[in-house]
Amino acid sequence: MITPALAAMAVGGVLGSFSGRIGQLVSDSWSPNAVKFINVIVSGIAGATVFALVGAGIDWLYQIGDLTRTFYIPAGVGALLGMALALWVTPKRALPIGSVIYTITRTLLNATRSIEPLIYVIIFVVWVGIGPFAGALALGLHTTAALAKLYSEQVESILPGPLEAVQATGANRIQTIVYAVVPQIVTPYISFTMYRWDINVRMSTIIGFAGGGGIGFLLQQNIRLLDYRAASTQMIAIAIVVATMDYTSSILRKRFV
Repeated sequence: MITPALAAMAVGGVLGSFSGRIGQLVSDSWSPNAVKFINVIVSGIAGATVFALVGAGIDWLYQIGDLTRTFYIPAGVGALLGMALALWVTPKRALPIGSVIYTITRTLLNATRSIEPLIYVIIFVVWVGIGPFAGALALGLHTTAALAKLYSEQVESILPGPLEAVQATGANRIQTIVYAVVPQIVTPYISFTMYRWDINVRMSTIIGFAGGGGIGFLLQQNIRLLDYRAASTQMIAIAIVVATMDYTSSILRKRFV
């Protein structure tokens, strides 16, 4: 249920940006009064839609059951606010598509990253059942959001000098990315990926206690059955695996980073 909603938000933002560009081109041939009138109508519809969706969400969460208070009144207020803003604000330019995609994607990934993997594994256990697949989904989703944040921050902090040098030679955008951006981010990307890999190895044991399968689930079973000999063997195995992974990742960091 959540995935289609997130996809709809992303697609809606991109389509809205495309529509804004097309509308900007069309409005250049219209009179200012006609453009102002269209802006007022569209802004009123947009405001009514947003406020109505918020009211419908509140009604769904709290089961109020009064459409007048949770749908019609918010829609009317949103329409009035949208039209008032359209009369007050003068559009300067079309909204860039890249900015829309970046803002929506970063917001969704921040929301995804704010939820702990243990919460995800409980959700996925209900969805796909107890087992390693639920744990893999939980760790994969949280890891994707966490790495996306680290990757994006690294791209934002690249040095402008190499970009200007490559662009001064007449390189296009793709060539600038390949020869000026990628060399600055590939080493931190490898370091971040290995660091997250080490975290996931340790986190997989805790995920198993919540039903995510793997050795953590077996360890929980043996503790409940009071089979401490098997449980101690599994804990030693976990410690060996974590130490081996840490040693391996440190070697890879020294070689590639």
